[in-house]
Amino acid sequence: MKESKILKIISYIAIPILITALALSIFSIVMKENTYYKEEKYFSSDMFVSSYMEYLSEEIYNLIHDRNLYYSVQDGNITLYYTSAENNYYNDIKDRYFLIIYKNKALTNVELTSETNTVASVKAYIEKNTNTKKVNILFGNIESESKIIQDVGIRYLDTLNETYYTVEMNELIEYVNTTAKDFEIYSSYVEEFKENSEVAVMNRLSEKISPFQEYSYFIIPVSTILIILILVYLIISIGYKKGVEGIALNDFDKLPLEIIIFVAIIIGCIPFIPLEGINEDYNAIISLIVTGCLVIYVLCAIFLDTFIKRIKSKTLLKSTIIGRILMWMATYIEKAGKKLKSAWETITYSSNLKTKVIAYSIVMASIAIFILLAFHDSGMAVFLELVLLGVILYKILKFLKNYSQVENKLKEMYEGNNSNKLEETKFLPEFKNTVKYLNDISNGFENAIQDRIKSERLKAELITNVSHDIKTPLTSIINYVDLLKQENIKNEKAKEYIEILDNKSQRLKKLTEDLVEASKVSTGNISLNLEKINIVELIKQASGEFEDKFKKRRLEMIINSKENEINIMADSRYMYRIIENLFSNISKYALEASRVYVDIKNGKTEPTPNCVIEIKNISKDRLNISAEELMQRFVRGDRSRNTEGSGLGISIAQNLTELQNGKFNLKLDGDLFKVELIFETI
Repeated sequence: MKESKILKIISYIAIPILITALALSIFSIVMKENTYYKEEKYFSSDMFVSSYMEYLSEEIYNLIHDRNLYYSVQDGNITLYYTSAENNYYNDIKDRYFLIIYKNKALTNVELTSETNTVASVKAYIEKNTNTKKVNILFGNIESESKIIQDVGIRYLDTLNETYYTVEMNELIEYVNTTAKDFEIYSSYVEEFKENSEVAVMNRLSEKISPFQEYSYFIIPVSTILIILILVYLIISIGYKKGVEGIALNDFDKLPLEIIIFVAIIIGCIPFIPLEGINEDYNAIISLIVTGCLVIYVLCAIFLDTFIKRIKSKTLLKSTIIGRILMWMATYIEKAGKKLKSAWETITYSSNLKTKVIAYSIVMASIAIFILLAFHDSGMAVFLELVLLGVILYKILKFLKNYSQVENKLKEMYEGNNSNKLEETKFLPEFKNTVKYLNDISNGFENAIQDRIKSERLKAELITNVSHDIKTPLTSIINYVDLLKQENIKNEKAKEYIEILDNKSQRLKKLTEDLVEASKVSTGNISLNLEKINIVELIKQASGEFEDKFKKRRLEMIINSKENEINIMADSRYMYRIIENLFSNISKYALEASRVYVDIKNGKTEPTPNCVIEIKNISKDRLNISAEELMQRFVRGDRSRNTEGSGLGISIAQNLTELQNGKFNLKLDGDLFKVELIFETI
């Protein structure tokens, strides 16, 4: 249900309909009780009298204070001023005219013509309109055709009082207090509202929505409940989409919320902009307001949708500019807090150090306060404060320098350099123990490294000596086996035994040679003759020598190279030994009747161009061993050790590659055995 798109659309359409019904019902009740919009009631109410007297009071103010703003004519000793009828206060009433006379000045809203250019003619114009109600206030007495004004108007005469002062040559001459007795007021009005006035439009609107009055007490609660239920449903269902797990967000939901609000405010204000150019066309005003309300509703619905999605998906803060700023500030505050905590823990780690820091801070603060109090009236205070600041900065810089020296020493130890020692006399007392411990640890490391080097050297010498001692009797055994093979021995069993002796002695000889070579290579005890060699030609030559062995096991060698010549700097003997060891390994352990790929690439990778040699084959046995283990000495992929390998071939190839400034990478992917050799090209 919460994933139903149709139900959501119906809900969004129903909300403005229900809100409109609710608003019209409430408005109908208000209009029913409000007599202001009923002509027959309004013109016989105290409200009308009050507003009418206030209207005259406003015109008295204009006569006294703003008369110079109006066009005027002279009528004898009276100056007659003309104001526009359109600017009248409370101009919803139809055909309202007035003439106010005060001393030798008069103000009227009757239009100036050749027939209304005197006080008498204006007075006659007001008096002659037979369909109007006359209201004359002469020297404090009210004479009106309106019974309500005649009866209660006297209560509002005080609104006609005015206070002002006269000024001549920038000097205050006198205050003047006027009352209703100081004015002659002639006015008239029609007991009707203007056709397009606010009250007339409201009166017509009240008549149109009068049917709502009968059902308003039913519509109001039902509409309110339905609106609440629909809003609850929308709040629950927003963000869920059929076929999508969790809250479905789109690109709009990732825009900063402040930008959406800003754009929504601009769009929401556009329908109301024309209201400034409309004065009394209330039908147009209502149309614009309704249009604006619909636009605002659509914008609110869009905002509500994305706002709730962001809350549900917990991305509200991340999707707002303010939220991002707050998160950024929180992150840095948290980091600052951790640093302060770390600093405090560092200070309080040692009670002795904590005491020193606190004591040092108190002493420096006390000195600074003393300088301010003792020398506050002279420039000496600034000088002494600068000196104190310099001392503090010196201590801080000294501390940072010592810290940097300790850090550099740790870096040297990490890189294996333990020969340099720190001098304790050049460090602050707080670092004395640290320096002592570092020197002791560095000495321990150096001794351990030297012992290991000595051990490795002794091990290599032992292997070399033992191999040499084994080689001498082994040579004799091989020679005697060769002599036995030349004898005419007819015993087949004896021949078989001699063949076994020959194979085993040859294997032992190969193992002895490999041991000696592995020992020399691992210790770097070999002499390299680096020269320019064509690696493509070398590999092709090695593959030719292994052709018979590969054919015997039905292995097809495929060499891929776009170039016939790729030169590298290497020792040709040891480079050949690397290729030989790898091909020998393939001839023993590759799957029969399979392919062996050798890819030679001259790739130009940064920072230097490199030659990459990839050798790939499929193993005949399952490789249940890691690449790291396989590169160790005496470790073979054949854990049953049924083959004639020594487990030194790959280790020797790796060490020889690295001695010639190359890189040796071994990768296992299932039964795929892949070796990668990387050398810098020239």
